[in-house]
Amino acid sequence: MLDLPRIRPLSEEKDIDSVIEAAGGRRAHPDWDHRDLRNSDYSLGQSIIELKLIEDERLEKLQAQEKIAELFGAFDPDRPVVVIDPEVLNDAQRREYATIMRAPIKSAVRSASGQLKQTRREIDPNATNVLFVVNNGFSTMSHDELLEHVVGRVKNDTEEIDAVVVGGCYLHGDGFDIFALWPIDCVTIYKERPFREFAALQRSWNQLADRHMTEFVRGEHGKMASKEAQTDTVFNWNGRTYVKPTVRIGVSSQFFGERRPRRNHIPFDQVKNVAITIPRLSPVEYKRVRSALKDEPLLDSIEAWNTHLAEAMETSTSDKPVVAIDMSRGSWEAWRRRNPTITGTMSFRLAANAVFGARVSKLVYAARKIDRTEKLPSRYIWVVVELIGQDEENDIAHIGYVIDGDKNILAKNLRKGHNEALALAAAHAMRMGLSDILWHHNLTYAWV
Repeated sequence: MLDLPRIRPLSEEKDIDSVIEAAGGRRAHPDWDHRDLRNSDYSLGQSIIELKLIEDERLEKLQAQEKIAELFGAFDPDRPVVVIDPEVLNDAQRREYATIMRAPIKSAVRSASGQLKQTRREIDPNATNVLFVVNNGFSTMSHDELLEHVVGRVKNDTEEIDAVVVGGCYLHGDGFDIFALWPIDCVTIYKERPFREFAALQRSWNQLADRHMTEFVRGEHGKMASKEAQTDTVFNWNGRTYVKPTVRIGVSSQFFGERRPRRNHIPFDQVKNVAITIPRLSPVEYKRVRSALKDEPLLDSIEAWNTHLAEAMETSTSDKPVVAIDMSRGSWEAWRRRNPTITGTMSFRLAANAVFGARVSKLVYAARKIDRTEKLPSRYIWVVVELIGQDEENDIAHIGYVIDGDKNILAKNLRKGHNEALALAAAHAMRMGLSDILWHHNLTYAWV
């Protein structure tokens, strides 16, 4: 279970006002709250500052989701889960991706440009105009990405902004370990009008970080703590799931070890419906079972039962194999004694299912991680699970087998986590008469 911490998002009046005041600044217009003209927020030394809090998550907008799905959906169209990874894009596609993601930044730059122009006209035509962007909710964009996009938009879209400052609070946690990053950077656009007061602003920003995190640790944010630690951004489009994995914490947990907890983790004892079972009878056991189930038409003859068995086996699929279970009258009777309320053919089939469950458990618990330094068996089932982000529900599994060096695929692009994939692999192993299961985790997009 993944229980992420929450923190109070930053507020203009409660937080940023205090940052500006601590740096020696003030509101640019004393009557700012009832002016008709759109104006900038602050005055600090020889600089005018316009604040833009980026509150919205871009990938929560339907228009952005549609465009992102169109851009990334073409990659491996058979996958039910698509990872939003800009690294797989070519140059033209990356430019398209940037255009989609920076829409709120473009809007903020356009708005700030007009506001700074107006205030500079009123206060000081020689003042340095500063755009101060604070990431308060745009979790799919890192600090460095946001800084790059803001600077790019300013250089391309306006001549009214002389310097850009980008800051943010990035909270990471797993329910035990908590990390908070409070970066703030300044980029000068026009060297002749530098933001000379940035050092003072940076000091007061760091003071805000200390104060804010102290309040957080003391539990003072209370109901206002609506901002969750960094999480995957996930949306569904046309039957497929798109995931932008959150930034990795990057260090092993002293509490959880190498693998931090994830959402929707399924323990092996809760895995269900991985296969369909059907009893298989030898001629001797057929006669013994038949004597107890005289009214079952499918048991009129061993040929009739074997025909039923063959027809069932033909319905087997890669994600729901049909597995024949060798049964005896003795094993069936033993199961009936433990389950006296279930009778007839249903008890016979459920007894086979119980035998299947016991054998699958042994195979799963004996499964081992592939070790390239060890000699591999000549016959085995292999399982590769792609761990995607914080939610096991988004993992993708691939299952196959190797017999005497010949590698084959049984199933690919299955939306299954580790234990579900191993259980399904065990079902295939029983169907094929194999006894070894080897697994591997692809950690390219894992949250560790």
